[in-house]
Amino acid sequence: MEGKIIALEGSEGSGRTYHVSSLKTYLEEQGYGVVTFGLGMSRLMGEPISKKKRDIVFQRRTLFLAYVTDLADQIENEVKPMVKAGFLAIADGYVSTLKAWGLARGLEEEWMNYVLSALPHANLSLGLVSSPREIMRRILKKKGVLDPLSSGIDICINGELFSSYETYLNTFQDYLRKVIQNGVIVDTSRNFEVVKSEIATIVGDRIEKA
Repeated sequence: MEGKIIALEGSEGSGRTYHVSSLKTYLEEQGYGVVTFGLGMSRLMGEPISKKKRDIVFQRRTLFLAYVTDLADQIENEVKPMVKAGFLAIADGYVSTLKAWGLARGLEEEWMNYVLSALPHANLSLGLVSSPREIMRRILKKKGVLDPLSSGIDICINGELFSSYETYLNTFQDYLRKVIQNGVIVDTSRNFEVVKSEIATIVGDRIEKA
């Protein structure tokens, strides 16, 4: 029996990482083996991506390819063997997050689809969205500052960080809603326990039907 890939997609601050962790705990309590992976998390590309994000002139297309390489490394070396063994793999950001990121920066969808075809499709994708102000509130609560290198300032929306971030998040989430295929959009602006329960129900139903 092979396992499945479940992708939780969304921007930084959308609740992606928290819900990956709570979904992993829930599924393990149900008796499933679970492995997690995601954007910028490979041993091969995680650190180089982190360093390159600090280079404001780093080419978007090259950074996109770096993220794809990062995911491909995790898929080949960690995810595929575990999925073949029957584990469920939960992605903390996957193809739809990367496509929304690229579309928000003007990259060609056809080119991105071609590059991303090297990665296996997720069996289930959940797009996590919230209001930009709520996302920024979470980031400020966690980090104390808004990171200009994550705000879309590289696409020069305007010179004011807060409104640039708000505009970028609206654009990113509009694209995310469009590119999620056969997936579900989950509003994470609600109470954490309510959202956690909804995600567990959606994933549980899909697993049972598969």
